[in-house]
Amino acid sequence: MPDNPNNPLPLGDILKKIVRKGGAQKKKLAGRALAQKTLSEALGPQAAHASVASVKTGIVTVDTDSPALFQELEAFHKQRLIDAFRAEGLNIIELRVRLAKNR
Repeated sequence: MPDNPNNPLPLGDILKKIVRKGGAQKKKLAGRALAQKTLSEALGPQAAHASVASVKTGIVTVDTDSPALFQELEAFHKQRLIDAFRAEGLNIIELRVRLAKNR
């Protein structure tokens, strides 16, 4: 049955949609938490200056408040971090690093 005002969905179908969306949200949060843990382990003390902003369909976005760390991640550590994320079970194909003024 299509969603339209003249032919509303049964309550059971609506609840199924809500539960599915909730499950997807939990999965997204779990992926972000795992990515943050992996980033922290990979960066060690420098992790105080970086955080995972998002994990979306194969892309991890990392914010850093340190210009030096931004340059280091961009120039030298992208592939190492992607490999670390993959080793933890995250299907990552790209790492984006952003310089965030106020993390």
